[in-house]
Amino acid sequence: MHLLFLGLLAVIVFGPQRLPEIGRSIGNSMREFKDSVSGVTDIQDAVRGVNEVRSAVTPSNLAGAFVPGVKDMQETVAATKSLVNPLAAEESAAPAAEPAPKA
Repeated sequence: MHLLFLGLLAVIVFGPQRLPEIGRSIGNSMREFKDSVSGVTDIQDAVRGVNEVRSAVTPSNLAGAFVPGVKDMQETVAATKSLVNPLAAEESAAPAAEPAPKA
């Protein structure tokens, strides 16, 4: 009974021409609110991206990029390890390609 009374009051106050427009605007505002509240997934994606960058920017990678001779030394050590133990080269190359996500 109360809802019927509120609906009749809305028709009297706003008129039948404006009620669909008001309904659309309320629906749009509710949709925008829902989208802004569900931004938690965006935050989780940002944290994952930061963790990927953090794992890629290790001191040895930075030294290899900026200090002359370090990259050559890293390649020499990797080549020497592959001569001594061919399986060790495959194991060390796999984590470098895809860093494991940290919890």
